[in-house]
Amino acid sequence: MMRLPEIRWTHIATAVISGLLFSLSFRLNQYFDDLFVYSAGISLLFLPAGVKLLAVLVGRLPAIIGLLVVGIYLGAGIWPDQSLASIVYFAFVSLMTYPIAAFSLLRLLHIRQDLRNLRYHHIVLLSMAASVLNGIVHNLLYLTQGVTTQEDLWQKSAAMAFGDFMGCFVVVALFHAATSALRRARGSQAP
Repeated sequence: MMRLPEIRWTHIATAVISGLLFSLSFRLNQYFDDLFVYSAGISLLFLPAGVKLLAVLVGRLPAIIGLLVVGIYLGAGIWPDQSLASIVYFAFVSLMTYPIAAFSLLRLLHIRQDLRNLRYHHIVLLSMAASVLNGIVHNLLYLTQGVTTQEDLWQKSAAMAFGDFMGCFVVVALFHAATSALRRARGSQAP
């Protein structure tokens, strides 16, 4: 009998964990709506953007698959009147802005795949690039759905980019600080 390689189980776990963290961060962010909602679909602090960026950076393709599945699920709840094809399209396009921005910048900045040479200023640049691209693309899609008007396109794109940046920066900076602390702790325990 053929046995599946163990790595496939880690891919499945990565997809599930990424999707769950994204969903939980989305639900958590709803508690902040009274404080940070700018307009329909735009929050000035959007933690799921940070979870999405972190999952893409750490989990790569398996994480992207998990994020897509959950994005479709959440989209169906947000837009029950839209066709499944529209929801899948919207989830796919809005998700792919993160890997496109992140992997392009990782390559440009010569950051290793294991992220060992990722520095604090890289986090700022990655967060900014992913947020700006997502804010523009997201609002262009909103424009096609009638959520954003032509007159409000750039203002809402900037507001979304700001909210996504804040979410990315908070989540990825916390992750970076935690992993740096773990590395220092391991280094101090070495004989």
